[in-house]
Amino acid sequence: MKKIKTIEVGASLFEENDRTAEENRLLLKRTGTFAVNIMGSPGSGKTSVLEKTIHKLKERFSPGVIEGDIKGIYDAERLAMFDIPMVQINTGGACHLDAFMVKKGMEALPLKDIDILFIENVGNLVCPAEFDIGTSLDVVVSSVPEGEDKPLKYPLMFKTADICILNKIDLLPYTDFHLELFRKYLGEVSSCKLFPLSVKTGEGCSKWIETLSEIIFKQPNKQQKTISLEASGRIVVVGMGDRLKADDAAGSLVAEKLSKVVKKKDVKVIDAGNSIENYVGVIEKFRPDTVIVIDAVDFGGKAGDIKVMKSEEIQELTTSTHSFSLSLILNNIHIETGARCIVIGIQPEKIVLSEDVSSAVQKAVQKLTQMITLELCK
Repeated sequence: MKKIKTIEVGASLFEENDRTAEENRLLLKRTGTFAVNIMGSPGSGKTSVLEKTIHKLKERFSPGVIEGDIKGIYDAERLAMFDIPMVQINTGGACHLDAFMVKKGMEALPLKDIDILFIENVGNLVCPAEFDIGTSLDVVVSSVPEGEDKPLKYPLMFKTADICILNKIDLLPYTDFHLELFRKYLGEVSSCKLFPLSVKTGEGCSKWIETLSEIIFKQPNKQQKTISLEASGRIVVVGMGDRLKADDAAGSLVAEKLSKVVKKKDVKVIDAGNSIENYVGVIEKFRPDTVIVIDAVDFGGKAGDIKVMKSEEIQELTTSTHSFSLSLILNNIHIETGARCIVIGIQPEKIVLSEDVSSAVQKAVQKLTQMITLELCK
């Protein structure tokens, strides 16, 4: 009987998307362009928010737009009045933009002349949250007519977002929408910042636009930060953590993401789980010049903070239930290979029996993955 070959299409598609998303980030970094992913359901007012935002920001920044729709150019025609670089992407049926679509869109734009690139995603509260497209900021636009229960019904969308804009608050007196209840539901699933506003009346718009301006100004030269590791030669990156203990999974999650996007012969990425001692032979056989270990470490910072340490600094700070001395293992690796050993700690919020990683640590995992990718691929 013939052996049947199984192809995991979904996993392959997501891996390819993540790889392209990192390529998009590298391109945006090189051109000094800050990219914002605008998501939300049809009719929430995404384009109206963009109109108001671009009108105000155009005095300080050079904006550009990638407009995503299943079909048509109606929203792009509305934004054409600003006479800015713009590309329309019609997905032809797909309910979201993916990283490859965005990459093709960016290739058609003069990115070096664009300070801030707005990417208006297809109207949908499900699929856009699942596809990383390489942006620096994710924004979800909700609206009063949709009801206050949307964060509970579509938690991944709101959990993914850095900012939530609640549009059409001018309709509050005419509906049974409860703003505090929406705020409560949002807080249960996400740590994103909420901006209630009305594009129609202008109420609350200034606060949102000023906050966005501050975020852009805080970017060093309008570029994403990298992390200075002084890593050279052959490099081993080891992610550690127990995925059944909430934020302790941080290191393993970074390793998983890096393995999908860093494809270099002189870089080896290992997801060691909570058993790095089982990979010492593999590490030493690679003969590395630099060993980087990523783990959840309680160094007294805020949840999601990232700290680079020498191996001897951590002692027994590692928060997970490892039954070994990490500093001792790294010292032995150094003796055997001469490699410089570095530990990157992510401050956990919670170490409990759960597969649910806190929002702060999830964002730190994403940020650290980007920073290390930029450092290793520069």
